[in-house]
Amino acid sequence: MNDRGQRFFVCGFGDPAAGVGALAWDLGEPGALLLSKAAGSRAATFALEEGGDAATLDITAEDTGIEATLSPRTAEIPLGDQGGLTVSVCVAEVTPRDGSQSFQCSGQISRWSADPLEGAGTFRHLAIDAGDQALLVVEACGEPGAEHGDERPRAWLIRGEDDARFEDAFISTQYDGNGVPTRFGLELWPEEAERASRAAATRVAASSEGSVGVGNAWAGLFRCQTDGILGLGSYLLWRA
Repeated sequence: MNDRGQRFFVCGFGDPAAGVGALAWDLGEPGALLLSKAAGSRAATFALEEGGDAATLDITAEDTGIEATLSPRTAEIPLGDQGGLTVSVCVAEVTPRDGSQSFQCSGQISRWSADPLEGAGTFRHLAIDAGDQALLVVEACGEPGAEHGDERPRAWLIRGEDDARFEDAFISTQYDGNGVPTRFGLELWPEEAERASRAAATRVAASSEGSVGVGNAWAGLFRCQTDGILGLGSYLLWRA
């Protein structure tokens, strides 16, 4: 399924205006989510084939499906040593199997060379289309028994071949009565930012377009506003 020899990944794509998107992951246990305006969000199965520079993600849910060719805009971006995380910001050529029109949108593939869940009680991975071919990536890991506020978030902005790590990252998540995230907010502060100026921080406000639960993982696609720019975001939450 993945000839790069990296078992752990999260990849996705989507267009908030079209109301179509998908997310697939394998963090030791695979899962996928397919979102459409007509059918809402459904758990799905997937196949990921990689060859050359592009990857083909095929997702099937019940009697429908979608295929996307994810072509990296640049080389993979390494984002620190913890877990060996690398990210590809992609252009997705999307073809629904229901005969509707193909379209192009943004996508991403996050890969880890080591198990990001090792020793964790909770793990979060967020990837948000920030406009102008930019991607926000956030991950947070909590020890077993830790509260949400005790997790250690790390966040980056990727634009072209450049990446900038934020000095501080704050994730606020709103849950429904079943513990399912329905909204989230991000506040991301760059290094040496003037904290007296609210304009120095990057802020994201997001509301759920649909989600599924698979094993210990929950995954959702969100309609996101990043400093006023509309984009689709993915949120993967794993709990031990």
